[in-house]
Amino acid sequence: MSKKATALNTLIQFKTVLMDEKNALIKNDSAKVKALVEQKQTFLDRLPTLTTEGLKKEDLIGVVEEIKNLQQTNLVLTQQVISYQEMMMKAITTGVKKGGSTYSKQGDYSAAQQANLIDQSL
Repeated sequence: MSKKATALNTLIQFKTVLMDEKNALIKNDSAKVKALVEQKQTFLDRLPTLTTEGLKKEDLIGVVEEIKNLQQTNLVLTQQVISYQEMMMKAITTGVKKGGSTYSKQGDYSAAQQANLIDQSL
């Protein structure tokens, strides 16, 4: 296989990995995302060694633009997942810190220190 075919094929394979990563991020499949990130790392190690001699600029521009767009989409999806996880952790920890109000055995209304799973003020 020629070097130019290998370079273009490598970029197309990388694009496929990015599309799989996008789908895994949408489905919140963390195991698959982890495996795909490891695959991406092997591509990132290989990409600087590719030569584009003999390839037309037009052949590369389309694939590179798609890769760039997929990378940006995956970044936004990753940031969204992290933001959601942080919000959930904040809601859970706020609920744990704040005690609920209950009645004691004597019938008095008092604030008790108990762990609530979710912040009920939401």
